Amino acid sequence: MPSDGVGQYRRDVGLRRSQLVVVWLIGAAVILPNATIAPAIPDIASAFGISDQTSVFILMTAHAPGLFMASVIGVAADRYGRRRIIVPCLLVFGLGGLVIMASTNLAMLLTFRFIQGLGSSGFLSLALVIIGDNYEGVERTRIIGQNALSMNLSVALLPAAGGVLTELFGWRGPFALHAFTILLALFAATLLPPDERRTPEPLRHQLRQARPHLMQREVGVLLLVAPFTFLVFFAVGITTMPIHLENEFGASAGIRGVVLSLPAVSAGLIALSMGRIAGRHSISTMVRAGYIGFIICLTGMALSPTLAVIIAPMLVLGAADQLVVVPLQSRAASLAPEQHRAVMVAAWGTAIRIGQVSGPAVVAGLLAVGDTRLVLWAGAALSAAMLIFVTLVRPYIDRDPAFRSAP
Repeated sequence: MPSDGVGQYRRDVGLRRSQLVVVWLIGAAVILPNATIAPAIPDIASAFGISDQTSVFILMTAHAPGLFMASVIGVAADRYGRRRIIVPCLLVFGLGGLVIMASTNLAMLLTFRFIQGLGSSGFLSLALVIIGDNYEGVERTRIIGQNALSMNLSVALLPAAGGVLTELFGWRGPFALHAFTILLALFAATLLPPDERRTPEPLRHQLRQARPHLMQREVGVLLLVAPFTFLVFFAVGITTMPIHLENEFGASAGIRGVVLSLPAVSAGLIALSMGRIAGRHSISTMVRAGYIGFIICLTGMALSPTLAVIIAPMLVLGAADQLVVVPLQSRAASLAPEQHRAVMVAAWGTAIRIGQVSGPAVVAGLLAVGDTRLVLWAGAALSAAMLIFVTLVRPYIDRDPAFRSAP
């Protein structure tokens, strides 16, 4: 089927298996910036003589560029094509990770973490855009669920691998895993559908056409829900738990990595079933169920007296995250036609980054006045507030888009 816009492509039968695998791997790479190094955060803090409150900003630095780069990447992907943008993003991230291994001071480490963030800003958005270009409806949600499964496999494997590498080689070890994206860039350059060679329309005209889609009320609701969802997950699951496990239970880097991998088990089960779940329940129902799961798991974590007891809440965390994030990702990909889809998903990506960046900052503020259990209780309270909000605005979450995608 011919393309109807700049740098777009659509397949009547979806993507080939090899192309879909590349997209899934790009989705899996979303986890690389933090999951691999989360078990090493206490070791990095020790190596550079910084406090727990300061160490959480190491995680934040890789997501800060997404506050402005996600939108830039989205506009560029609509103008020049998906493949032309994702390949350099992968290369920048991978090379930045290798340079970090040679860091001799905290300033150098943070600088190249920021550079990595310039590349990783487009990972999730572009993976979702490519899926959105080729699938619709429940099938799109099913494929996004499979993409989420690849992310969850990363969540299952990478923290454990990062913990082992930290045990063996110190805090520098986990950054070696980031070189994976250099190889992935080569696969993306050769296997992803080629972008059409066209002269991009004037930028002002492109943005003017995209504006009505961005101004939909449904989009406003989605962009309000996204940052708070990721604030909860990143503030607790990624930023707080490594510190909590060490401070409360004396867990080593290896144990921390294993515990941080637990949410991927339940998340993977939900991701595998997402097509069936989406066919039976509305988006708002799935999202509300996810927030109930957040309340349960965060309360359980705060009350866990031993390391063994915390296993069950960690498993609930993964399921809750999938029930919220996957339906909303599919929703973001449905709220604009193909020629403006990357801009729309980039707006979603920017909202996500707000949550990812503010999460560590919130954690640092709460740790300044309390301990990690305070962070867990605050996350449960925020989840309860979001449950109420989603219940109130559910008609906007479930309403069909104002346009119809080209057949």
